[in-house]
Amino acid sequence: MAATIRVKPGLLERLRKINGITSEEHQSRLMGVNRITLRRVDAGATPSGAFMAALCETYGLGLGEAFEVVQVDSLAPPIEQAA
Repeated sequence: MAATIRVKPGLLERLRKINGITSEEHQSRLMGVNRITLRRVDAGATPSGAFMAALCETYGLGLGEAFEVVQVDSLAPPIEQAA
């Protein structure tokens, strides 16, 4: 099994509501990231280091408050063992 990082489920939407942000476009501009990237990360894509830094800096969050480590199935084929 492999692991990846993702934004905590529902966090981006909660941050919009708490801060009175009316759209993903506005949120992405505040963070300095592309709106499409914001949507992809919100849907479960692995965020880049720059995205992680932007989210934490914009909202004053620590990495552990904003992100979680999740187990994923490895996409690599299994390694054949020599006989």
